[in-house]
Amino acid sequence: MSKSTLAFGHWPSPITAEAVAAGALRFGRVEAKDGAVYWSESRPAEKGRSPVLRWAATDGVTELLPPPWSARSRVHEYGGGEFTVAGGALYFVNDADQDLFEARLTPEGAAAPRRLTELPDTRFADMTLDAGRERLIAVGETHRGAGEPVNALWSIPLDGSGPRVLVEGHDFYASPRISPDGSLLAYLAWKLPHMPWDAAELYVAHLAPDGAVSGVVKVAGGGGTACFQPEWTGEALLFVWDTGGAGNLWRWMEASAPIRITRLDGDLSLPLWVFNQASYALLGGGKARLSYVDKGETRAALFDLETGALAPLASPFTSVGAVSADGDLTAFVAMADDEPLCVVAEAGGAAPAIIRRSSMLAIAAGFILPPQRLEIPSPSGPVYGLYYPPANPDALGPDGAQPPLIVNLHGGPTGAAQRGMKAKTLFYTSRGFGWLDLDYSGSVGYGRDYRDRLKGAWGVADVADTVAAAEYAAASGLADPRAIFVTGGSAGGFTVLMAIATSNAFRGAASYYGVADLIGLQETTHKFEQGYLETLLGATLKADPDLYRARSALTHADAIETPLILFQGAEDKVVPKAQSLSIADALRAKGVPVAYHEFEGEGHGFRRAETITTCLELELDFYRGLLVG
Repeated sequence: MSKSTLAFGHWPSPITAEAVAAGALRFGRVEAKDGAVYWSESRPAEKGRSPVLRWAATDGVTELLPPPWSARSRVHEYGGGEFTVAGGALYFVNDADQDLFEARLTPEGAAAPRRLTELPDTRFADMTLDAGRERLIAVGETHRGAGEPVNALWSIPLDGSGPRVLVEGHDFYASPRISPDGSLLAYLAWKLPHMPWDAAELYVAHLAPDGAVSGVVKVAGGGGTACFQPEWTGEALLFVWDTGGAGNLWRWMEASAPIRITRLDGDLSLPLWVFNQASYALLGGGKARLSYVDKGETRAALFDLETGALAPLASPFTSVGAVSADGDLTAFVAMADDEPLCVVAEAGGAAPAIIRRSSMLAIAAGFILPPQRLEIPSPSGPVYGLYYPPANPDALGPDGAQPPLIVNLHGGPTGAAQRGMKAKTLFYTSRGFGWLDLDYSGSVGYGRDYRDRLKGAWGVADVADTVAAAEYAAASGLADPRAIFVTGGSAGGFTVLMAIATSNAFRGAASYYGVADLIGLQETTHKFEQGYLETLLGATLKADPDLYRARSALTHADAIETPLILFQGAEDKVVPKAQSLSIADALRAKGVPVAYHEFEGEGHGFRRAETITTCLELELDFYRGLLVG
């Protein structure tokens, strides 16, 4: 069947906004336990409700938390660590009140949840079972009055006798892990102004028979390095440490110094934006399954903890996260070039099985082309991106014409674009747009030096990279230079706004809950990111307010000529709506085309199907209205 020649951006596509939104499940924690796989998933069709589900080879998928239960933590505002399975029970944080509950597991599912805490001012996350003492140890975040919340490790007895603070003194805590014999507690901690990937320290404490903590020692981290993902294996503690510039696996035993046990051409460290991130999992037989990133590409390997042998594993997956294992069963979240985000199980050396897909949208192969990895010259050094070309089995563009291009900026800035089949990307590429996921300076997956490029240079290096990507795409024939657009959310939205404030490289721009005013952000931001701007800009607001003004798009609003569309959650606590409103008002006052769309019930990152649908349709119409010819 011959293809129709149609203008780029206007190709007919069966991939509708409603279909993209309806299938846009977001997977949270994944845990392999006792021959089953457990995970949480946020469902746009249920206004973001997050049940926990279980898969077993004999029973298939069972939903363990019926409505209205929803497992979601709001510690650090970003959450994660919303459940764990241990001792025949599901322990979870209930979204509505942020309290902890226990649901005993049954062959059919789970019993009715039983409340373990009732503390209206405290949120919980990242819990672990201290079986010998019949309690949970969890991260707690207490909000009282107008001051900053107080973070600590808490002890929560399973008999409901009263939770209490167990460890305190640092600004933040994560990853409490108890040794198999119950005598030691490992955990991560850090202080402002640092983020966890900058300076998280690993501590180990002795646990007395009554559960009291004593003899705390620092194992590693700090001093310009960060630790990640402590896990016990017998008497040894394994953890990831990025001393030397990239995250490798280290081993520590009491009364000895830590020893590096891997030497990877890649990085095991992950940014701890949400709790319970994991890049490795302990298998039976003294093995570990590693998932690391080498120059932006995901690699898998089997590592022998005794001999140090590293055996690469063939894998169809291009992006992997949330790795968990129990015996010979491994589970993780993954994507492939022809598979959407999914939950995967591997057992006994058998081929991986997809047990849950984020989208059930059936997409014909003709709409899917693997991305091209680009190395783009930029003032700060080479930057990297994934270019997804237009693809439609029934349409092609006019002879000699280049397609419009959407440059997409991830929401880090300490983050990375995930390679794989993404319905939102296909929504545009199936209509004749090219799509470029840009890992601008500061992105993870390329080593600490690449990430540190953004220190003191936010709003400069990332913006230069974004403009360089547009120029490279135009010069390389990948895009019509008159029809290059830029989109991004959160920190990506900040870079979008600064790119159009300091250049005319883009035909139009879309910002999702982006930062427009750094002074306003610093004055209203939540505790977790209270010191982030100091690192990204190189100074505190008190020391250099002029720097904060100079790096704010609002300051340069008079220079903006690029049409802009803004999307904002009314309940956003991370980037309040005043940020988007301020830039919208400034552009309206000078006659620049601008559209502002606010959504009730949405926070930082949209979770409702109706919101996702509306945004896709509005953004597409916005781009189409600006296409030349």
